[in-house]
Amino acid sequence: MGGKPALSESECSTKCAGNQDETCGGPNRMSIYSSQETLKVIKIPTATQNVSDWQYQGCITDIGNQVFPHKLLNQTGNSPQWCLSQCQAFGFMAAGMEYGEECYCGDLDGIEKIGSQPRPESECNMPCPGDPEALCGSGNRLSWYKWEGDPLYEWGYPQGIAAGRYEFLVGGPIIPLIAQPGVNGKVNFLEKHGTGEPNTTGAYEFDPSIGGDIFHAFRELNGVKTDVFCAAGLTLPDRAGRQINIGGWSTDSLFGVRIYWPDGSAGVNGTNDWQEDVNSVKLQRGRWYPTGLVMANGSMLIVGGQDGSNGPPVPNMEILPTVGPVYEAQYLRETDPYNLYPFLLVLPSGGIFIQYYNEARILNEVTLDTVKILPKAPAAVNDPTGGRTYPFEGTQVLLPQYYPYDEPLEVLICGGASRQPKVGLDNCVTIAPDVANPQWTLERMPSRRVMSCMATLPDGTFLILNGAEIGEAGFGLADQANLNAVLYDSRKPRHKRMSVMANTTIARMYHSEAVLMDDGRVLVSGSDPQDQGKHPQEHRLEVFLPPYLLSGAAQPTFDLPQNDWIWEADYSFTVTSSSGGPIKVSLLGSESSTHGSSMGARILFPSVSCSGGACTVKAPKGPYVAPVGWYRMFVLDGPTPSHATWVRIGGDPAGLGNWPNAAAFQPLPGLGPVGQATLSASASTNATEARSIANVPLDFKA
Repeated sequence: MGGKPALSESECSTKCAGNQDETCGGPNRMSIYSSQETLKVIKIPTATQNVSDWQYQGCITDIGNQVFPHKLLNQTGNSPQWCLSQCQAFGFMAAGMEYGEECYCGDLDGIEKIGSQPRPESECNMPCPGDPEALCGSGNRLSWYKWEGDPLYEWGYPQGIAAGRYEFLVGGPIIPLIAQPGVNGKVNFLEKHGTGEPNTTGAYEFDPSIGGDIFHAFRELNGVKTDVFCAAGLTLPDRAGRQINIGGWSTDSLFGVRIYWPDGSAGVNGTNDWQEDVNSVKLQRGRWYPTGLVMANGSMLIVGGQDGSNGPPVPNMEILPTVGPVYEAQYLRETDPYNLYPFLLVLPSGGIFIQYYNEARILNEVTLDTVKILPKAPAAVNDPTGGRTYPFEGTQVLLPQYYPYDEPLEVLICGGASRQPKVGLDNCVTIAPDVANPQWTLERMPSRRVMSCMATLPDGTFLILNGAEIGEAGFGLADQANLNAVLYDSRKPRHKRMSVMANTTIARMYHSEAVLMDDGRVLVSGSDPQDQGKHPQEHRLEVFLPPYLLSGAAQPTFDLPQNDWIWEADYSFTVTSSSGGPIKVSLLGSESSTHGSSMGARILFPSVSCSGGACTVKAPKGPYVAPVGWYRMFVLDGPTPSHATWVRIGGDPAGLGNWPNAAAFQPLPGLGPVGQATLSASASTNATEARSIANVPLDFKA
């Protein structure tokens, strides 16, 4: 390297020791032989000035490898082309090479933060192993580049009320690990055994209409007999909108099936308690950290988990009410222990999407066999082995579906953690599983986040909040609380969808939650880090007020006579107050929030027409676009949402209103409509067709 042809062949005149008839170079001269037709002459290495829209900036100091924090090592292939392409794929607009084989990705502010200084070009003198004619820094010296093309990302920085606002709401009696809004307008909290005060049941119902009055806003619930530590939650599609809690921590808790019938109303206490009897109704397998899904036929799919605290994997799935044996899933066994609380959803194609660790696939809804294996989800630029589900714990939602629902449904997953080192991910990924060749798209987030939560808002945006910047989920395993909220708006161009919103002062670490309340505020709860006092065990509840509640515009009001809907039927409602502008409707699936998972959450914008205040909304398609279940209907006057009215869509095809038929769970809500409204002839026909899916056979392998 760095050689050049001699002026004359006569300069290579020294006879070879083994054959005096041949010459073997000369003083400071080498006779070159090559198997190549054209000999590649490697030039003296110099700094590559540009690679596509990357521009070379110079040689700078990098003591301790801190200027650009994301390090990649490539001992044979590192080069400006290779390194810069890696950084660009993950949204980094500053990068550099050091020690020849090291690549670093980061942001422009890293230079100023660290106090890096320019150095003479001669100090960045190490050739790159992947391109020996290029220079890749040297010891504690960085050859650095800046992206000069169109920005790889643009974040919004709204000010004032446009950034939203956190507000303290009330101190709570427990530290919940599950938060679940109910059809009665209240929020159910569940706490694991031994977390908080010993004189509570660990189960409370919160009434947002009472709000800050700690003595009256909470109703203590009885009936939970086993430990809900890291269980799953769903809202049943029966006409009562009962809530179910599944699984738990140890012994009988692992098999737990607990049901609560929400009663009472705003400002009025109910009288119902949780119901549980593990001797009469339980899971087939014990499950710690499972996920639940209401399937298109109205049954529940329960997936994964471990057999007790840090026990062996439970790499299978089962149906509730129990049908057949469990279905074994080798891919869950192979990815243990990084696949807990997998993300599940019903796809418009009729399949079931599952994302676990860094893998994803589509399952047949009847056999649960794999239909399609999807590409692995990207994680960190320097660690493809990072993941998105517990213990790396990102958060997942579905992007909005708009009438006529002909666009592919997209899944959004934000945050997670790399494995080595365990650091929160600073990106979101999306995929449309039903398209012919689905691929993940990565977007930079403004900050790193693990143990995050994401709340679906009625205007179709998503609030990302809670969690930490480093570590992973678990007691005492994370640090550097992320106090900032981020708003994701899928209506904006990709890579321009995120805005940095308001900050809180309350750390929300492990076991924190975020759920939308019926009035449009986001209720933020929990934090059970158990990290020797570094972060508090958090009883306080706070709310995040999105900008749509701070503009001064009045929330619209409406009357809806019928709240038991059949797919694609038309339903009348009356807007009783608004600004007089255009009206939209959003439908948000019932959710249960724990460990970054909002089980059941989805959002649809159905067709709406109005003449004055008299409006008609068309129920969405089913059972795959809008799976059976309870939804919150919001009327939007511009960006401002009304208070929600709960509606059931698709009925109760699996007959859960008559389940479980055991003494401990009596009385049962039974079957039939939610209210007494008479269905039209067309809706009655749809009802018969909608319920026919319950006859789909279920075939499970042992």
